[in-house]
Amino acid sequence: KNANPQLEEHLKVHKPYIDAISYDSQFAEGARMRRVPEVIDCWYDSGAMPFAQWGYPQTGREKFREQFPADFISEALDQTRGWFYSQLAIATLLFRDPNSHNADWPQKALPIPFKTCIVLGHVCDREGRKESKSKGNYTPPELILDKVCMDFGVVHATSELAPAPGEALVAREDLEGMDLEDAAEVALFRPDQPAARRTLKIRGHKKVPRRVIVVAESDAAVLTVRPIATGLDTRPQEVPRAPVDQRLSVEDEHTPAPGADAFRWFFYASSPPWSNTRHSLRNVRTLQKDFLIKIRNVYSFFTIYANIDGWRPTEASHAGRPRAERALLDRWLLSELNLATAAVRRSLDAYLSYDAALALIDFAEALSNWYVRRSRSRFWGPGLPPDKCDAYATLHTALVTLSRLLAPFVPFLSEEIYQNLAVFAGAPAAAASVHLDRFPAVDEAAIDQALSLETRAVRDVVSLGLSVRTANKLKVRQPLSRADIVLNDGALLDRLSAYKDLIREELNVHDVRFMFPGHEQGAVAFKIKPNFRALGPRLGKNVQAAKKVLEAADGSALHAELSRSGGITLEIAGEQLTLGPEEIAVTVEAAPGFAAETGRIGVVVLHTTLTEQLIDEGLQRELISRVQAARKDLGLEFTARIVLHIDGSERVLRVARAGEAYLRQECLADSVAFSRHAQAEPIKLGDETLELFVARA
Repeated sequence: KNANPQLEEHLKVHKPYIDAISYDSQFAEGARMRRVPEVIDCWYDSGAMPFAQWGYPQTGREKFREQFPADFISEALDQTRGWFYSQLAIATLLFRDPNSHNADWPQKALPIPFKTCIVLGHVCDREGRKESKSKGNYTPPELILDKVCMDFGVVHATSELAPAPGEALVAREDLEGMDLEDAAEVALFRPDQPAARRTLKIRGHKKVPRRVIVVAESDAAVLTVRPIATGLDTRPQEVPRAPVDQRLSVEDEHTPAPGADAFRWFFYASSPPWSNTRHSLRNVRTLQKDFLIKIRNVYSFFTIYANIDGWRPTEASHAGRPRAERALLDRWLLSELNLATAAVRRSLDAYLSYDAALALIDFAEALSNWYVRRSRSRFWGPGLPPDKCDAYATLHTALVTLSRLLAPFVPFLSEEIYQNLAVFAGAPAAAASVHLDRFPAVDEAAIDQALSLETRAVRDVVSLGLSVRTANKLKVRQPLSRADIVLNDGALLDRLSAYKDLIREELNVHDVRFMFPGHEQGAVAFKIKPNFRALGPRLGKNVQAAKKVLEAADGSALHAELSRSGGITLEIAGEQLTLGPEEIAVTVEAAPGFAAETGRIGVVVLHTTLTEQLIDEGLQRELISRVQAARKDLGLEFTARIVLHIDGSERVLRVARAGEAYLRQECLADSVAFSRHAQAEPIKLGDETLELFVARA
């Protein structure tokens, strides 16, 4: 005390806090601090928490009996030998004999102090290294929660690191951490002068330390910063403590930060909680795009069209017909909604947050990319006929229920949807907040397992068919003559025939034919190969013999046998063996004039030869797409009427004139003039040329 006046002053300032803590009575007089002898180590103390928090066994017996064991505990993987084990060890010491019928532990079971243990992996950077402040490889939370902005220490340019005026250099890792491309334009400013901004191009450089920025001398002068030669000791944690005139903030003004919901959703949906998580702004944005933005787009679609039509959930005439009388698509969505609700409840009851997130992702995909897309024409029609009211009522139910399912995961988006569609809309059973409402229950009567199975199979067929188009560069807008569908499960053949028109429309083909395996009529050839990872441990050195047998066999016949019986039987090294579908790999090769792919549902074969009629139909679809894109570029309302001027090559004009009525209907065009407008710009449509002008009517 006498040798350190600063310590004496420190004790005076903090004495009220010190007095509130149990400490040696002589401490205030400057005596040496003493360790409490009862403390073993911090991990033993933490393990004693379930008992010591109540003063057990000396006191707190009633509280202990009420609260023990805990519903769940959660900590990182490195606590396995610390907190997790020490709790078990201390519980065993207190109740070592499960048959002793201790008054405080009457159960005939080992006294495990927790019912569920949730183990968490570590938060790592994009390269899989554990995030560390000292290494500077962490993603600052404000980068995701607030705005894409980071502080950097400014250092002098050198002969090796000499950016041109208007450019700045940072570490490549920092550029990637802000999810910026090389030479992206960003705003630079001193943290204390945010209004005095300068736009520069930022580049990554491998020799620039983390959290350091190099700017040209002229730019440093304009920004009134003092570059220093030491590079802030090149330690990222030193940057916040540097003088304000030696720091620059770099902000991406073009793309907003993902926000708190996206931050939370990333940790739920990126991987199981016990796995290490590769955390970065880009990864958070990817999951946000795949789920949250998809939900917001469906919500936006619903509100736009409901407001246009004046649909309200409280109007008796708008409520929709009973479920059994609604369209198949509506009944399917309500069934999927309840299946998702059951899956989420089941997962959360078991503390499986990642599984619950996957169930929500599957439902969002079904809602956005199937129900809404397949129902668009129902919402575009005039008035409010019964089928349109059914569509509104079904989508409204799905969104409100989804907001309640999402509430524990993304509290802000769920509240926004709930407030607008339930509270503001005046729903009679709505609570004041989604977080005060009850979690959704499952309506078993709404679940149709057969319908769910059939629709999933149809979606698998469509997805496989679209993959064929993508792999073979066949535009979706270009109609094709036929699709042949070879189903692995023969039982689905009759059930999917009822969906033939739907599949035809989705794949944009004139005809759809279902076939049994082996009836592809030379359109494709199958090749069967061993899955070495699965078959190697079983066959050992004979796996190469299996490869030769499979190569020599009739691939189409083997594929037919696999589809029929679920396996193939071959003689390999003098022994009859049956190989299952997981032990072999099936590839398909299409003959000229065909394109094909195989998947878990079966094989989709597209007839790719284009006739003149098919080419004309494709041009008409391209023309409508270009008009709709022009409407969007003009920022026109969904109901705005337009006038069109169309010119171009002879074929384009012929197709446009033949489809004028359809063009007017689809694009809300009051008039179509087949003449060149002075402001029209030429557009290439394959080998043809289109000159298009769109204006508000």
